[in-house]
Amino acid sequence: MSSHFDAIGIGITSKDDFREKVVSLIGAGAARRITTKVNEQVWTDPSGARLVAKIRNGRIEFLLPCLAGTAPAVPVRDVRLVDDETAMLDLLDGVEGQLVCPVAVELEDRAVLAHSGGRLESGSLTLAALAEDVTVHADAEAYFAAQDDDKPKFAADHFIPSGTFAVGQPKPGWTPTAHALFAGEVVEAETPVNTVTGTAFHRIRVRTIAAIEVDVAIATTDVERPPARGNVVAGTFFLTGRLGLEPTESAESPRKRRWFRR
Repeated sequence: MSSHFDAIGIGITSKDDFREKVVSLIGAGAARRITTKVNEQVWTDPSGARLVAKIRNGRIEFLLPCLAGTAPAVPVRDVRLVDDETAMLDLLDGVEGQLVCPVAVELEDRAVLAHSGGRLESGSLTLAALAEDVTVHADAEAYFAAQDDDKPKFAADHFIPSGTFAVGQPKPGWTPTAHALFAGEVVEAETPVNTVTGTAFHRIRVRTIAAIEVDVAIATTDVERPPARGNVVAGTFFLTGRLGLEPTESAESPRKRRWFRR
């Protein structure tokens, strides 16, 4: 299983490699001011690879590798932060506004949400995911046939927010994680190259339950053949998203931006 960085074409092999690649990219990103002590640095590659870092007093406090999703936004409600990284929200059907399921997501604009009280009654979420364990099937029929006959079979458009379920007896302080098991038809597929590292990754759009579309990044080492339109992709995914929240304070200009300490 590849890392979240691998999924967007940024392979990390050591702490020195992390400093050379990730920290330098964060420093080159666009800055926006959240408070007098907190800034965000957002680096986005033309391939769609993205890094979002929360910087407090010159140090990285939160780092999110993600994919700059462009899928149609999904209506959500009851958005609330449950810990320093993760938000819970109700995912709604975009047609009738009915509840699909509660889901945990790591938000690109988490710092803005936290600064504004950590809750939002309703909004629209651009949903994306990084593949952790994924399989590619020719179509829905092939996906169904590949499942174990002795176990319950899943539809080719299921979505299970696995990170919201505690395994066994939850430990004190347990909170959900931004993970989901889902499957869906590939409606768009390409293999862009991260322009900084020169590493390609698969970027696909998957249509899953309730016609919800999710942009997904997959490391090329994780699949035998590139996904294509009409295929069904299934697996375990790390969920990220963007609510489109903007800070109340304007971002510092690049000339006045203070570089954070490494």
